Formats: sequence, C-alpha cells, structure tokens
Amino acid sequence: MPCFVHFIPFDPHILTPQDLDLLQAIFDEQFKARGLKCDCDEAKALAPKLVELFQAGVRETNQLQDMMKAA
Repeated sequence: MPCFVHFIPFDPHILTPQDLDLLQAIFDEQFKARGLKCDCDEAKALAPKLVELFQAGVRETNQLQDMMKAA
C-alpha cells in the first residue's frame, strides 16, 4: 500500500479502483439478471442506487447483492 494512503482521511465518497471493480461486477450481475436494456429508466437508476448504498457504508458484496435484488 502506498505511503500516502495513510495520510488521507477516510471519505466514503471517494471510490478506489477496487471499489469500482466491485460495484461494476454487481451492476453487471443485476443488469443481466433483470434483462435490462441500456436506455431504460431502471438501468439508469441502478448504478446511482448501488453507489449510494456503498457510500452509506454497505461494503460487503453479499449484502450489496441482496439489497440490489430487493431494490
């Protein structure tokens, strides 16, 4: 881990590359499972909801997947 990371205060609104990879995987899974088209309203709302949950502190993959299934 780079040294500078230790000096940056934790901010839940900052997404790391690993966070984005996780969110992308969950988004892709939900997109496919729901059979969505790229331009539909549900698809457009999916990513912001996922990021909102993540930034609110939901960080576990299984928990995010379960909450997105219910959304």
